[in-house]
Amino acid sequence: MIKLMETKSDKAIAFEIIGAYESSDEKSLEKLMNDKINAGINQINILAKIDKMELSKSSWEAMWDDGMYALTHIKHCGKIAIVSNKDWEAHLVKLDNLFFENKKAGRQEKYFDISDLPNALGWINE
Repeated sequence: MIKLMETKSDKAIAFEIIGAYESSDEKSLEKLMNDKINAGINQINILAKIDKMELSKSSWEAMWDDGMYALTHIKHCGKIAIVSNKDWEAHLVKLDNLFFENKKAGRQEKYFDISDLPNALGWINE
């Protein structure tokens, strides 16, 4: 299930995944992105708080669709903040940046510990 979080910028989307991440969640996030793109926002910053996500109960199809959507809309992705409390996720973000990061295009993924949530929100709202 996703729960939206308040942002201070029209170009930002922030959400928390609680429990399983399902296809309906993925479709909801696609709609949020598409609405912003259709409103003329060309680069969208995203915060995903995933410390309460239950990976073992999540839909692999939803995660695949999420990844495919991100790849086909990469030009609309700006800053991506991953907020959690697991060291292995911090390492995955570093690995992901080998393919995703393009600072010249304003695209970067960054890991934040759960205790640093206010700074993560500030970063995507810049």
